[in-house]
Amino acid sequence: MESRAPSPLYFDFGTLFTAIKSFIDNHNQNKPRLKDRLNANHRATAELITRLYAKQLNRTIAKGTDIKEGLPGFRTFNPSLATCKGCTVRTIINHKERLKAAGFIIKEIHHGKTGIELWINPSIFTPPKLSTPNVNPSLKITQLATFFDERVKNLHPLVHEHQEQKNNNSSVNCLKTSKEEKGIHLSAHNKMITGVIRTLQEQDKNIEESRTSDSKKQTGSVKNSLSWELESAFLLQLVRDFWKYAQGKLFSNDIFSKPEEAEILNNIWRSVYRKFRVKGSKEDWKGYQETLYARVDMVTRWLERNPNRWVAPPHLYFSPENKRNGFKKTYQWFLKQQTLKREIRNRILIQKTEKGWTNHSKGEGKHKHKTRLQLFRLQQQRLESYGDEALIRAYEKSLHNMVNT
Repeated sequence: MESRAPSPLYFDFGTLFTAIKSFIDNHNQNKPRLKDRLNANHRATAELITRLYAKQLNRTIAKGTDIKEGLPGFRTFNPSLATCKGCTVRTIINHKERLKAAGFIIKEIHHGKTGIELWINPSIFTPPKLSTPNVNPSLKITQLATFFDERVKNLHPLVHEHQEQKNNNSSVNCLKTSKEEKGIHLSAHNKMITGVIRTLQEQDKNIEESRTSDSKKQTGSVKNSLSWELESAFLLQLVRDFWKYAQGKLFSNDIFSKPEEAEILNNIWRSVYRKFRVKGSKEDWKGYQETLYARVDMVTRWLERNPNRWVAPPHLYFSPENKRNGFKKTYQWFLKQQTLKREIRNRILIQKTEKGWTNHSKGEGKHKHKTRLQLFRLQQQRLESYGDEALIRAYEKSLHNMVNT
C-alpha cells in the first residue's frame, strides 16, 4: 500500500491558484446551464479565501505545528472578507453558498462574535502526481516570483537604488535636466559635462577659467547627490521604524515572509507617509513620527479594553484603498482626542486664573501685594506660553465676566 506524502513545508500561491482554476474548469464542464457555473467573481472569492488560508497555514507551519494529520479550519470574518474583496457582506455570503454547492468549500461553522471557520476541498492543497520524478525546482521559484511581482508592481522601491541604472539600456546619450540630475554620481572625466565649449580659434583662451567653473559645478552636483541620498535614507528609515513599532504593538503574534513585509512597507509608504510628497525638515518628520506612534498606542489600548476587538491584517490595515477600517481612520480619532485634552487643559487653567482673581480681591494668595494690572500681565504671560489662541480668548472672556459681576 502506498504511503501518504508528507505535508509540504510551504504552500505556494501560484500552485494553489492553478489548482483553483482546474477545479472550477472541471466543475463548469459538467454544468450545461450557465447559471449553474462558477463565474469570474466566484473564482476571485475562492482565490481570496485560499490566499488568506495559505498564509495562515504557512504561519502555523513556521511555528512548528504538525499538520500531517489534517488541515485545520480557516478562521475569518465575513466583514473582513468583504473588505478585502471590496464588496458587501451579502455578496461574500452568496459566493460562499455557490462555492459550497460546487464542493470547493466542504464545511462551514459559525462561531458567533468570533467569526466563522471554513474547510476547503483538500484537493486544492494536495500537489498533483507527476509522471516523471525529475522536476525542475526553478519552476516553483519562477511562479512565486511572478506572483509577487504582480502584487507589488508599479510600487516605489523602499531600498535606495543608484540612479545611474535608470539609463543603462538607453541608446540616446543626451544631457539631463536639473531635475533628472539629482542623485546621479557624475564622472569627473565625462566629456558631456566637463568639456569646455568653445570655437576652434579659442583653443588657448579661457581654459583655466572654464575648468575652474566646471569643477565648482561638479562639486555642487556631488554635494546635492549626497544630501539627497542622506535625506532619502532618513525618510525610508522612518517607514521601517514605524512598521517595527506597529508590528510589536498590534501584530506581535504574526510571522511575515520577506515578500509580505515588502508589500506592507510599500502600503505604509503610500498611505501613512503619502509617498513623502509633503516637504518638511527632519524635525517636522520626527514630530510626525511621534504622532504616528501615539496613534498606534491608541489602537493598542482600544484592543486591550475588549478581547473581541480586532484589526485587519497589516497588508490591508495599512492599504491606501482601505477606507473602512484602515489605519488612516485613526487620524480623525487622534485629532478628536487631542482637541478634548486641550479643552480640558484650558478649562483647568481658566479655573486657576479665576481663583487667583478671587483671592486677590479678598487680599489673599501669593499675589495679594500686586496690583490688578500686574496680576493681569502675569497671568496673560503665563497663558501665552501655551501658544493657544483659544485659551487667550477664553481667558479674556472669563476676565470680562468677573470684572462686570
